[in-house]
Amino acid sequence: MNLERYFERIGYTGDTTPTIDTLKAIHQAHLRHVPFENLNIHIPRPIILDETALYEKIVHEQRGGFCFEQNGLFYAVLETLGYAVQRLEANVYHADEDDFGISMNHMCLLVTIDGVRYLADVGFGASFIDPLDLDNRAVQVQDSGQFKVRFEGDTGYFYSQPIGDDEMNLAYRFFLEAHDLADYETACQYMQTSPKTHFTQKRLCSQWMPEGRVTLSENKLISTTWQGARTEIPISDENHFHQLLADYFSINIKTRPPHRKP
Repeated sequence: MNLERYFERIGYTGDTTPTIDTLKAIHQAHLRHVPFENLNIHIPRPIILDETALYEKIVHEQRGGFCFEQNGLFYAVLETLGYAVQRLEANVYHADEDDFGISMNHMCLLVTIDGVRYLADVGFGASFIDPLDLDNRAVQVQDSGQFKVRFEGDTGYFYSQPIGDDEMNLAYRFFLEAHDLADYETACQYMQTSPKTHFTQKRLCSQWMPEGRVTLSENKLISTTWQGARTEIPISDENHFHQLLADYFSINIKTRPPHRKP
């Protein structure tokens, strides 16, 4: 792990002492420079859960990734910096089906600093931009929205109301048991291959920007300001999609629409 190159990637030049202030700063910097995206699935190119491969893709190739990739790399960064960090299993809640999906379908991180537990997650798209205090049961208000955590035994439930949303909803549950990176391989394979997941059904690239959040999907580019104002640009064709991908995210790769078979 070359921390200097990683910090260049996220534009971070601050302190590296493993404190809560440093954690907040690099958590924000990562989210502001590394997009949440599933584009490898639509090249297609396999997503491999290996710390060296994750570092190469996100740092050297200037790409992003989905939860296993983003939090997989962020875990390695925090561990190298000297944080007490653990990978946790999480299950994303699907309200339309009242279901949490397959096991291990999301990765989040538990960071303990001076006896205080924090939930870190740089791989959940439009969500909290600062780590959440797990022992604070009140609503935690940030620039990116309002968030809350509650527990039933050792199972945590994360609720989210990102900017632009009218109400707070259950986002995912998580379990306070540490896991190895290899524990997520089955779920990662499923998420990038199954027609039942939204990752295989549509392309997505989304990132926090200085003015708010920008999200590129199959048919439009959505910009949401920190104040909640929303604008949309319809996508006219494939060339337009890839031009927006380059202009807004500096990603210059060619992908295929999901309805086309490789």
